[in-house]
Amino acid sequence: MDVKEQTRKAYELFTKGDMETFFNEMIDDNIVWTFPGKEGVHPLSGVHKGKQAMMATMSKIPSLWPNFHLKILDMISEGNKVFVRVHATADNMDTIFGHYFESTDEGKTKIMMTFDDTLSMFNAMKK
Repeated sequence: MDVKEQTRKAYELFTKGDMETFFNEMIDDNIVWTFPGKEGVHPLSGVHKGKQAMMATMSKIPSLWPNFHLKILDMISEGNKVFVRVHATADNMDTIFGHYFESTDEGKTKIMMTFDDTLSMFNAMKK
């Protein structure tokens, strides 16, 4: 499976809500997920190191953005790197995100950096 196929599978698992398979099969134990922004201002901002930290942060999404959904628009890849342009929707949110990934030789995501529309996310956030 190439990096695009791996990435597509990860989005499919995330979208279905199969987080157990998503984290066990697609995410490296030592992942580093960077969500730019000042920690404490946006609930996802920060550098999240390790699978447990990523799980804890991602677990906030359903309660903050009801009906959150991602749909891949397109992908660009080079070697073990892929950039994905994503249509992101939730209650009161309809926007575009960009996500960058690097994979291990075993096909698991080891680096993730999100370039999300934080203003749209913040405005739509359930408070």
